[in-house]
Amino acid sequence: MTVAINGRYLVSSFGGARRFAIELTERLARLRDDVVLLVPHLPGDVELPDVRVQRVGRSGGPVWEQIELPLWLRRHGSPLLLNPATIAPFSYRHQISVVHDIAPAMRPQDFTRLFRLQWRLAVRLGMLRRGQRLVTISDASRREIAECFGVDPGRIDLVYAGADSFVASGSAVDTASSTASFLVFGRQGAAKNITAVIDAARSLPPSSAIEVHFVGKLDPALQPYARETGCPPERLAWLGPVSDDELAREYRTAMGFLWPSLHEGFGLPPVEAQSLGVPVIASDIPINREVLGDSALYFPATDPGALAARMTELEEDAALRASLSARGRENAARFTWDATAAGWNELIRRDGA
Repeated sequence: MTVAINGRYLVSSFGGARRFAIELTERLARLRDDVVLLVPHLPGDVELPDVRVQRVGRSGGPVWEQIELPLWLRRHGSPLLLNPATIAPFSYRHQISVVHDIAPAMRPQDFTRLFRLQWRLAVRLGMLRRGQRLVTISDASRREIAECFGVDPGRIDLVYAGADSFVASGSAVDTASSTASFLVFGRQGAAKNITAVIDAARSLPPSSAIEVHFVGKLDPALQPYARETGCPPERLAWLGPVSDDELAREYRTAMGFLWPSLHEGFGLPPVEAQSLGVPVIASDIPINREVLGDSALYFPATDPGALAARMTELEEDAALRASLSARGRENAARFTWDATAAGWNELIRRDGA
């Protein structure tokens, strides 16, 4: 029996959601010989070389996902469809889908009206009806989804995400060369709480050698905010989008990783940092406590002064850095992509495939 994977994520997703979808697709393709990735037209530089790929339809975006994809599936025996990137066809029944979090409901200003409508219809019609299965990536997210849509949490399956991509690629942190740099993803959206990092950097004592390196697709409001609030420019390095190899190099020389979010579904980056031995300072919110446990330092999410104090504490205490590095590696070992794929494969088996 064919297990089809909705490949729209290759042209429409980014960040942790994209990494999740790619890793799950590649690992399932290694576990099973019946996996096929169904895709719209892809840019020339997008490919998964070890996965069987089938191009479907002529369009892209919502039209492809909601019309052309389900039509193709019905013409080919209605195989099981996996949707690894939050959205699913809401007219198709035989499918398993992931919802990472309820961000579109909690932060509607961060999403277009069309996406919010798609998301609600996909969950209500494409994930919660008979013959469908909804999966999420943390217990905190499961409770939030259940409350948002008024369903029993027991109807939602939990399979944790993996976080060992850099370990699997052979990347490693050279703790001997660590500098006083802290790494953070400068992402867009109020819930990412990145301005708290800038405020913390501004309040560091003049004697501190700490720098904060911002990576990823940067929120364009961050640099103007730093200037307007008077953060010393030498404290901040705006690196922007980086390759996985470049990110691994940043991890190798970082004293710590900052994770200031107000809300997450899981949070891949801090666990990826831990997998390489990088100490993590995280906001004290339920999902971080669930995923990171006692392997991180915490600060009240809305208190930049407390974050600055934690950064200074880590800068000045080599023994603390070593302890957090060891505890972080132990914690990160719980979250592997092989385990994620095995969990999904079990759900597929339960579905008869």
